[in-house]
Amino acid sequence: MGIYYTHQHEDAWKAALERGYLQGDPQYAFFNDEGFEFFQPAYDWMVEQYEQRIGISLCGNYPVWCWDEFPDLSRGGHIGQGNKGVVLTVELPDDQVLASEISFWEFVPYHSTFCDTAEAFDHRENIDPAYTRKSWEKIFDKKWCEEMAIHRSIEAPDYQYVIHRIELHQVRAVMPFWDLDDCLLDWVRGLAWQLSYNLGLKKSIPFSLEKQKR
Repeated sequence: MGIYYTHQHEDAWKAALERGYLQGDPQYAFFNDEGFEFFQPAYDWMVEQYEQRIGISLCGNYPVWCWDEFPDLSRGGHIGQGNKGVVLTVELPDDQVLASEISFWEFVPYHSTFCDTAEAFDHRENIDPAYTRKSWEKIFDKKWCEEMAIHRSIEAPDYQYVIHRIELHQVRAVMPFWDLDDCLLDWVRGLAWQLSYNLGLKKSIPFSLEKQKR
């Protein structure tokens, strides 16, 4: 079991409370935002990988994205500027979670290829698309990611996690928030949030399924 954090639209959380679990509903997917439609094939590929590697069907939905650190809510870009959402602290079984390296994940939506040699990199425009798709699977190989971190002179790989769904009994706490804009007022609000969080004045609200049923 491990502790993770996921940020969700408020409506997705409300639907989860009624349904009994949180799933990756397509209507709340990141690729629905204007300018990010090209991410959908990458999400579809992640569905394939999760079902193959974990052995659990997503039943036509998308996985729920999680992280092992609490998100920085002093800035926007989590669920769409101006939207209301929640950060859920969840405890999930290790055998149902699929980890991938965040920076290398960006290769997937942009259809880039992980090349093993400089020669292959120089001729990457001639690479078979099937080879490109196969190369993406390196993002799940932690040993390879750690070796690449050394070559890139970074301290360590940074991972994201997906799971088919989150049951309400796995939720430990809830933090409501507004996703901030780029305006000066929201910049000030972000500073205020960060200060309150650092001082312990802003905290997640403990969640109990038993209390929710009352």
